[in-house]
Amino acid sequence: MFRTELDRAITKPGPAARVGRVISLDGPQRPQLGGDSPVYDDGVLRITRVTGPGLAPGPAPGLGSGDRQGGYALAGEIDEYTVGGLAGKLAEIAAGLDEIHLDLAALDYSDLAGLRVIVALAGPGRRVVLHRVPPHLRAILGIVGWDGAPGVEVAS
Repeated sequence: MFRTELDRAITKPGPAARVGRVISLDGPQRPQLGGDSPVYDDGVLRITRVTGPGLAPGPAPGLGSGDRQGGYALAGEIDEYTVGGLAGKLAEIAAGLDEIHLDLAALDYSDLAGLRVIVALAGPGRRVVLHRVPPHLRAILGIVGWDGAPGVEVAS
């Protein structure tokens, strides 16, 4: 009986199927973003270096050659289990940068702690530009007022 219920649950379209997530008997599937090696990947959250104003996935100029801004894309989910890794990696990435661009298009979920880590990157001498913010995250940023925080820009 359990196997029949399991089969039905897997084949019955649910919320995850409507948003394009992959459900597997092997557990959650790694978030996919571009073909480049991630700078961070814990199996739930993935951070990949991206280039230019359009933030297309791919290699970018090295930050050691006078480039004072960086672009990264986040994919997956930020929650109480991934926020520590996110905070550590973003602090490492942002060190020495004047401006950091984050593409959030593939970020399926973030709790307030995750959004706080992202917004807190902005500070004296550093601007954070958020690109392709999903509507549900844009709404949360607006509700708590972080979309207008000093040094934070939510690009359209």
